[in-house]
Amino acid sequence: MSLFKIWVDHSKKDSFVNTIRKKRFAYQKLLIEKLLETKDTIKILDIGGEIEFWKHLGWENNRCTIYLLNLEAVPTIKPTPGFIQITGNALALPFEQGEFDLIFSNSVIEHVGSYPNQELFATETKRICNRYMIQTPSIWFPLEPHSLIPFFQVIPHSLRAFLIMLFNINYFPKQKTYKAALATSKSTLMFSKKRFQALFPEAEIQVERLFGIPKSYTAIKM
Repeated sequence: MSLFKIWVDHSKKDSFVNTIRKKRFAYQKLLIEKLLETKDTIKILDIGGEIEFWKHLGWENNRCTIYLLNLEAVPTIKPTPGFIQITGNALALPFEQGEFDLIFSNSVIEHVGSYPNQELFATETKRICNRYMIQTPSIWFPLEPHSLIPFFQVIPHSLRAFLIMLFNINYFPKQKTYKAALATSKSTLMFSKKRFQALFPEAEIQVERLFGIPKSYTAIKM
């Protein structure tokens, strides 16, 4: 396993990436706890969420139920108290306004494709709930987190497609045709702070930095 893969191994509780996540989540946790001061119990919809993500953050709260929404059910060894798995599409959430107290999402919005999908993701989030925490990696951080190749995010899609036809590039699987490779490349579109803020103009944008460089952005409205 490469050094980069060791750093970003999400399955290891104390990996570098999970250590960074804990620091980023500290502020978000305070906001969730503040929300709990006003309610006996709360329901959180985590779009694209996994139980291990919350476990690695050290989350424990028996007054909070987290609904993990994915396109397909994520297999688990056994049911976990406080977590409920549901299936659905982030671009057409099968819920009405007021069903959840908070919407949470970590590194999903960059994977839904280009316009109008990213805009629809934001619209659906705000339709369901007026409180949310939506995180996405920054386009300006040198190490592109999906390919694990420095500056891969600034390579034109036309050139990336040729690379995807030649190699398995971590999150971007090798494709046989240029058309399929181009679609794979364009399936992940990262954000600058300005473009992310444009989707969530009413939100505070929490900027996570590493070595002084923006690593991720989180749109927060509580």
